[in-house]
Amino acid sequence: MKQNDFRKPVVYILDQELRKRDLKNKMKLEGGEEYKGELPEYPVRLVRNESKKVIKCIYAENTELEWMEELIRNTEGKVYRIKTTYPDKTEKTIELFKNIDDRVELIDYV
Repeated sequence: MKQNDFRKPVVYILDQELRKRDLKNKMKLEGGEEYKGELPEYPVRLVRNESKKVIKCIYAENTELEWMEELIRNTEGKVYRIKTTYPDKTEKTIELFKNIDDRVELIDYV
């Protein structure tokens, strides 16, 4: 049984959207200073539910650049929304629309 790495497509999709909207260069931290550059991807802590599925990814935990992605699953246990909370406490939610082959075909902001 092949294990699929869910993180690769999620990172790709989010990087494309962030690049498009240039959010990486517009982060304001709590002290009022502006952060320029990409958000750290490591270290990362994965939070799992009782069925061992990842429900949250917390990046750079306990730093001022801490940010997280919450994976919102449907009744089948498949991710259909990703809620991202940035270091400046702003939130963005994207909805994933899948085709018949269960591949992401469209992304929409909620």
